[in-house]
Amino acid sequence: MRFRIITITCLSILILSCGKTKEEIKLEQLQTEHNKEIERIHLEKIEVGKSKMKMELTKELERLNKIMEQENKKLDEINEFKLGRSSSTKDKELSEQNKRIYFLETVISKIENEISELNLTQTYDFQDSPKQLVNYLFEMAQNKDFSKMRHLCDPYGEGDNESRSLCLLEIHEAGSQQRYIETFQNGRIIGNPILEDNEAIVEIATGPNSDRLIKINLINRMGKWYVYSL
Repeated sequence: MRFRIITITCLSILILSCGKTKEEIKLEQLQTEHNKEIERIHLEKIEVGKSKMKMELTKELERLNKIMEQENKKLDEINEFKLGRSSSTKDKELSEQNKRIYFLETVISKIENEISELNLTQTYDFQDSPKQLVNYLFEMAQNKDFSKMRHLCDPYGEGDNESRSLCLLEIHEAGSQQRYIETFQNGRIIGNPILEDNEAIVEIATGPNSDRLIKINLINRMGKWYVYSL
């Protein structure tokens, strides 16, 4: 019986000795608080990035709406009677003007939709490394699918104009999308990415013949990589 008591006492002492010290518990608490603060700042900067993008899109929307007003006025003018103008000429002018108006309506609708989706943020597994992200840029061109592009640029809105424009590739006109496809569909990575702190530089060969070298600058935000500048 005495032996059992001694054994239990020894085990209790051993368990207690394996527990965390006050200093260790305090350090863990400080680390947790530090991580929460980093997360708070991260989310705050994402909101700033959203505000920047919304401001730019709203400004563009206002510009296009003014153009739309002018184009509608032109349509009204074409519909008015003009002495000496044949009906075939009028029909041609109406057709061309309606095409311009339809194009503007499409772009305006896309921008309005983009603004409504600004609050949706998403990350992907291929953002876990610079190589994976850049390879996805090639895949996007090959598949002609730009739906994820809005989530691949710096969420803080600190990237350059070219990278922000790339973010909006899905709402660009067909000509811009085709230029992207021709530039990146045969792309390949040259060497290994150059890493420094939370930034990476990836050199790639682009163009139809993969003979044009450019560098893409990426940035890491809370473990995920984003296009920062081109």
